[in-house]
Amino acid sequence: MRDRDTTPPAPGFWTLASVEGWERCAIQGAKALLTLFLVTDLLVRPGAAVVGLAALRDGIARVTGAQGDIAFASELYGLYGALTYLVLPLGGWIADRSGRRRPAMYAGAVLMTLGLFALASRVWALPGLALLIAGIGLLKGNLAAEVGALRGRLAGERLFAAYLAFLNGGAMLGPLIGGWLAWRYGFAVAFLAMAGTMVVAMLTLRTAPPIPLAIARPAAHGPTDWRRVIPAVAAVTLCFCAYEQLTNMVLVWAEQRVALSVGGLAIPPSWLAAMDGLFTIALALLAYRLSPRLSREPGAAAKLMAGGLSIALGYTLLAWLARGEAMVGLGDVIGAVLLLSLGVVLSWPSALAIVLAAAPPSRRGVMTGLFYLHGFVAHLMVGQLGALYPRIDQSRFWLIHAGFGIAGAAVALLIRRGQAITTSTPVSASA
Repeated sequence: MRDRDTTPPAPGFWTLASVEGWERCAIQGAKALLTLFLVTDLLVRPGAAVVGLAALRDGIARVTGAQGDIAFASELYGLYGALTYLVLPLGGWIADRSGRRRPAMYAGAVLMTLGLFALASRVWALPGLALLIAGIGLLKGNLAAEVGALRGRLAGERLFAAYLAFLNGGAMLGPLIGGWLAWRYGFAVAFLAMAGTMVVAMLTLRTAPPIPLAIARPAAHGPTDWRRVIPAVAAVTLCFCAYEQLTNMVLVWAEQRVALSVGGLAIPPSWLAAMDGLFTIALALLAYRLSPRLSREPGAAAKLMAGGLSIALGYTLLAWLARGEAMVGLGDVIGAVLLLSLGVVLSWPSALAIVLAAAPPSRRGVMTGLFYLHGFVAHLMVGQLGALYPRIDQSRFWLIHAGFGIAGAAVALLIRRGQAITTSTPVSASA
């Protein structure tokens, strides 16, 4: 039986949730613009030399071979996304060791703001990405840790749902606002606007009451069921190796092949990423309402498998749409995005539930860190896959991604049955 919140959230919850929403608005907005910024501006527009660009491009070429602008942009996108996941455990470790989580969060917000200003300058774009990575490491994980401390032992799903609504709301608004500003006024204005949302996040954080670090208590010990953990992490990683291409080459392809207009009004390609956030929120709320009414809710492994199949269907639809040279209708592409969003709603929380249920309480922090490495691996793979985009047939390119979704579903079949506490409130990839 699921527990329900019967009391209002602890003081400070809504403030911290708002900080998360502003932070996600900035980061997802910048992420949705990154590949387009590189391909259509930074790598092709004449002007002052970008600090570190030649050295970085030469270094990547030494590892992966000669490449064009699209391949380099995709690999840089993948490297950036992977490092934003890799630094999360380090940021949490810094706060835990120092005993000062809130100052670490402020430092992270400042670094992220400076990084977005640097992106807007164009010349300092690459150092700006480095500042963003460092800032995300200090802010994102520690913010979630403070919210977790507020939730307490019996918080229930509704508090978690409210937090995820703020998170996904920011993830939706970032590409929506940033994409329109970049299309209408240029990338510099868009990045400055994202920096502005980080300033709002810092000002909001100042109003949050202090949250002390949790006091360590003796925890239950026991074996970790690696026979469930390993295939669950492998399955969600394979799914995300396909899904994360949505904010990379899908947007580049959409700019080239999709009729991006509604009622005669042109829209920027990054709005497809905003639609993903909108669909995630809608599907999460739908699942939250429907799950209690089911006579028997599917198990976590079954949901994970269904998520992989939904992602595979989404990319199969893109492969079918990419045939020939004709422009593709926006409605058809939105259908593919909906399938990808459904895949994430089914796969991500299910895999996390399996991992946490398979570990004793004394190891759940480490297991959560292990689980988040799926984002590191997936972004590296997405960057490498994107480098294939200019060299192979477009339909074949999307079918490769469908194959990753099918592989994820197949691995989910290997997860043996066990006790797993699932949640009816899914989360998006931006979590």
